[in-house]
Amino acid sequence: MKPRRLITPQDATLLFDEAVRERALAVITAQSGDTWRTLKCRFLERDPQRRFFVLDHQPPHGSALPELQPGHCVGVSFRAGNRKILFASVIEARGHYLFDDRTSIPAIRYRWPDSLTELQRRSYYRTPVPETLTLRATVWPGAAHTRPTASSDASGVLSGTLADLSCGGALLRVTQPLPAWSDEEPLGVELHLADGRPPLLTSALFRGVRQDELGRTGAAIQFVGLELSVDGRLALQRVAACVQRFHRLSLGSELRGWNKRDSEFG
Repeated sequence: MKPRRLITPQDATLLFDEAVRERALAVITAQSGDTWRTLKCRFLERDPQRRFFVLDHQPPHGSALPELQPGHCVGVSFRAGNRKILFASVIEARGHYLFDDRTSIPAIRYRWPDSLTELQRRSYYRTPVPETLTLRATVWPGAAHTRPTASSDASGVLSGTLADLSCGGALLRVTQPLPAWSDEEPLGVELHLADGRPPLLTSALFRGVRQDELGRTGAAIQFVGLELSVDGRLALQRVAACVQRFHRLSLGSELRGWNKRDSEFG
């Protein structure tokens, strides 16, 4: 089974119908220069005939919202049951969504997507990298294209190995001290995926210090912008294929472990 598939127009309409009916949560990813911002919002309306949908645009807990203007291209993702849906869209208008004569909330109208990608469940859950594999990873402040600048300053580049991976992000196991990066610090990322292809370069956000399954320190990162371009979607497909491979290797390792234990008690 493929780790990702394109959704038919008819299925897309049904997905948007359900999202609006349930006021489903969507995550918007937007870029401004080298800075990436993400925000959560709710589905309010959709019109497949006029080809638009509407999401609310309210600040979470009083924090400032990114400046999204008509013409701005954004990435959108949301959950539909056990599926994760991703697509690119364009802002068409800003205004207020009217619930009735007395109630309205800030909202944004987005263009109906040309295509939607569905990820299998195991592709967007982080899968540990098998212990038999050592996959190098490097991150630096900025974005993917700022690597030459970061390389000139050794303190700006963090090297390590992949502890786990998903289509949404990764955990980088490191031995050197982590820089004083803030939450959502924009980063460039280089991943060696051992799939016979050149290293994967992409942009990400720093999500804090985490520990792997053995308590070793790691840097959590969230990939951003992969759904916004053809190259990004190809990169997403590549990551999904690697996650599937890790999942199969992990299942094989667990099965061998159980067989060994069974023989010991047989």
